[in-house]
Amino acid sequence: MSTTRNKGGRRCAFLGATVALLTLAPGCSHHEAAPPPKGEKRPDAVDPQSFSVQRRDIQMQVVQPGTVQAYESTPIFSRINGYVEKYNVNIGDRVKVGDVLLTMWVPDLVESLNQKTAMVDRAKVEIRVAESSLRSAEATLENAKAHIVSSQAVVKRSQAAYTRWESEYNRLNQLVANQVLNSQVRDETYRQFEEAAATRDQSDAMVNEAVASRDRAAADLERARVDVESAKAELSVAEAERRQAQVLVDYGQIKASYDGVITQRNVSPGDYLQAGGGTGDTNRPLFVLEQTDPVRVFVGVPELAANFIKDGDTALVRIQAVAGALRAGKIVRTSFSLNPTTRTLQTEIDIPNSDGHLRPGMYVTVVVTVDRKQVFSVPSNAVIFVGGQNYALDLSINGKIIRTPVLVGPSDDQYTEILRKRPPGAPPEGWTMLDGDEVVVVNATKSGMDKPAEPAK
Repeated sequence: MSTTRNKGGRRCAFLGATVALLTLAPGCSHHEAAPPPKGEKRPDAVDPQSFSVQRRDIQMQVVQPGTVQAYESTPIFSRINGYVEKYNVNIGDRVKVGDVLLTMWVPDLVESLNQKTAMVDRAKVEIRVAESSLRSAEATLENAKAHIVSSQAVVKRSQAAYTRWESEYNRLNQLVANQVLNSQVRDETYRQFEEAAATRDQSDAMVNEAVASRDRAAADLERARVDVESAKAELSVAEAERRQAQVLVDYGQIKASYDGVITQRNVSPGDYLQAGGGTGDTNRPLFVLEQTDPVRVFVGVPELAANFIKDGDTALVRIQAVAGALRAGKIVRTSFSLNPTTRTLQTEIDIPNSDGHLRPGMYVTVVVTVDRKQVFSVPSNAVIFVGGQNYALDLSINGKIIRTPVLVGPSDDQYTEILRKRPPGAPPEGWTMLDGDEVVVVNATKSGMDKPAEPAK
């Protein structure tokens, strides 16, 4: 049974299993007297007092031991192989995010970075060469196009001359046939005609050659463009390899990933570190970095109170190492499932710690307040525990006091919340909600109590 403590320091029992409660028969009266002090002895002659079930606010305080832990705790290992050149922090040092904790000597990685950088420079030169070839191919193509235009103009002139001398030859040939002109003049014109035909054929050949040159220039241009794209791709690959090499070199400086305190240092200058490993035969981390503002307080909430703990509930943390020191915090998360060994719910409370008084590993006492608003409740001394079953005493129709099983919730020094009741004669699963008409009895004598009601078979 877990214990709780109220504001005045008195201890009370948190009742979480079941209690017995009975309904008041019509016509039965009851007294609204305050319940007697809990634990006071009474003679059997004292008359029982009856109380109606009423809605009340119940505030229960769950008091449990807790442990302070860092908000974050990070064991730090090396990402690469290398030697320790220098460490910059020691245990107890406070660091900021990005601070260099340790510098490694990694000459092979540095040389690899230099090589990758040179490859990047070479790729840039190759791009410039390819772009120059591209511009040359573009100029060659334009020249070939201009040569085609010029050749086509020559073809037109040659065709015009051919047509002229062909017409002249045909005219003179007719005159020779009519014996108007001698054949010598006609033959001279025929030679001019043949020369014009040869010039025309030559011009056609020049056009075909210019077209072929243009096609070759176009192919060269496309190849030059591909060369430029290829050179740019090579540059991208070289830059990626250089970035990768730079990342590996940067791993030679181990940095803090957040603001915190160095709580362990297990490294010395000259130590050889392996990727993913630590130091020594036990493979200890190089450093342990802990975030201590805020800190987390871990507390195990007993099973009987677990259902009533929720995120946002107020918690007070009493620091054992500092007399009278209290810190207020809020429950931020729970594990939901209970530890099967301890039957407790792991609960976390975040506490600001800018002054550094709370240190990971400290033992604290945690007081969690459970507030239940306007719930059905009965005087706590009306609840009894008999034979592994909780009961509340009630009045039957014939005036006898009968024990009726009920389920109970949180309890303070005076009142206990009633969650469910199982009316007399109901089966074991026949739990029902309360309706507010129930009456319980305090100070019942043995002679006035009936046996507990058995559930219906």
